[in-house]
Amino acid sequence: MSKYLYGASVQGIQDFIFATNKLQEIVGASEIVKDIANEFSKNYKPNETLINTAGNIKAVFNSYDECQKVVLNFPKIISQKAYGITLSQAVIKFDGDAKDYINDLETNLKIQRNKPSIPLDMSINLMKLNPKTARPAIVKDKDRATSQKLEANKKFYKDNPHVTEFKNFSYMKNGKGKIAVIHIDGNGLGKLIPQLGSKLSKFSLELDKGTKKAVKDAKRDSMHIREVIVGGDDVTVICSANDALNFTKNFLNNFEENTNKKNIKELKGIKEKLTACAGIAYCNEKYPFHYAVDLAEALCGVAKNHSSREHSCLMLHNIQGSHYQNWDKFVEDELTIRNDNQIIRCDFGAYYLYKEDEANIQDFIYTIEAYRCDNSPISRLREWLSELYKSDTNAKNLLKRVNTIVKEKDNWNCEIMDNNLKFFHKDLSNENLIIKKDDYMKTPIYDILQILSVTDIPKETK
Repeated sequence: MSKYLYGASVQGIQDFIFATNKLQEIVGASEIVKDIANEFSKNYKPNETLINTAGNIKAVFNSYDECQKVVLNFPKIISQKAYGITLSQAVIKFDGDAKDYINDLETNLKIQRNKPSIPLDMSINLMKLNPKTARPAIVKDKDRATSQKLEANKKFYKDNPHVTEFKNFSYMKNGKGKIAVIHIDGNGLGKLIPQLGSKLSKFSLELDKGTKKAVKDAKRDSMHIREVIVGGDDVTVICSANDALNFTKNFLNNFEENTNKKNIKELKGIKEKLTACAGIAYCNEKYPFHYAVDLAEALCGVAKNHSSREHSCLMLHNIQGSHYQNWDKFVEDELTIRNDNQIIRCDFGAYYLYKEDEANIQDFIYTIEAYRCDNSPISRLREWLSELYKSDTNAKNLLKRVNTIVKEKDNWNCEIMDNNLKFFHKDLSNENLIIKKDDYMKTPIYDILQILSVTDIPKETK
């Protein structure tokens, strides 16, 4: 007897959540997205649910009529609940094991995602628009989606009175007015899913549970963090710039622990553990959030490529310009130093949770804190970095003078900085801040200065 493999994929989640820079609307939108999984479970009873999290649903129906009800009604439920979100659907009729048809289902979903859809709040010229979103206004300066998000925000804090409410980004920024957007994504799930077979449903539940626990355990009481998307192997959070690096390191460590074969038994014989990569975009509280999210996702992708999707690592960047378009172009235009003698790259990462002969996140944190100490030559290193653009010889001479002055002023701190650099990378030292890495000449000083410029207090590193 034939069965029906149903798949649904939510489009425009990021655009829906980050349509404005209002934190209450972002929180409300994230709660609406989380509730999509609950709506499916509440309204339909498939014979087997393979995946139901983070806007990704896959389920098996034995009955054609039951599957048809979902296809006809579920998009309407979601569209009315979340104006601005589109649900793509696909169905595969099959005999045998559902896992053998997952790839075919994904192909059909990609085809459906490329088909245009008509939004429920489509506007015509006679309608008054919300100036912030350009969508039809139902009341003063509020469109349907905005109203839904604000209502969801109120309901969330009413149902969760113990959760700290951040009404706007000023509650979350640090003393320098900086916040961070962090995007984290698991490695190699696309290749892993077809290998799981009948274990897929149980694995998906355990993965979702492990990810949520990793987020919860990564936070310290003093951290100002708001989760936006947490489900499956996807995580997007907004936090104070002071907390971003330590939270991300904690999460990656927890994620590996929670998703090893001891805690997810479905991985036995397939994989030792799961890993994840992260991108951290630092920005001002009033910076357009869709640009920061795009950068965080791009940085996560760069980290994945650097690690070949095998190891947990992160990339980071502090946004200082008006907007972000393309990371590769940005590296070429802004993070590459060309002087009279050599070409030096300032994108020193990726920074790894642990991988031999690669820059380590914890050692990076220790190095930053060493440069935060009294009598640190940070201002002189900024001068050195500027001089590096002009003359390689002059930059070398300047670095020698800086090291001489620091050593005479405080030899103990000078040794601490030197030792931390050597732990960070065996070829680094106070006298040698440019090394060959990833087939390029690179320096970590730009990234160190970035973190020091956006954070204002030392954070715990354990």
